[in-house]
Amino acid sequence: GKIAVGNVVLNRVADSEFPDNVYDVVFDRNNGVQFTPVANGTIYRAPVNESIVAAKIALEGVQVLGVKCNYFVNESTAQSAWVQLNRPRVAVVGNHSFFE
Repeated sequence: GKIAVGNVVLNRVADSEFPDNVYDVVFDRNNGVQFTPVANGTIYRAPVNESIVAAKIALEGVQVLGVKCNYFVNESTAQSAWVQLNRPRVAVVGNHSFFE
């Protein structure tokens, strides 16, 4: 799941509709806060080893979903249903749904 989230971030960096670097994608607020750790401040905690490994794997180019996804959401906690109503769902990993 963490690799898939990394894929979403990198897919956004490569997409002209989003900022062109990881930092600006993660902290993008054009349509509200995009990532929960930014909203709740946990982004500033030291990452656990599993997260570091997942980030490195994503940066190496491993795509775990088999299709380019620019969106993901935990549908049970999401405050908005925009993505579910406007983008095709292509995968579910753990508690997160991924969308094109």
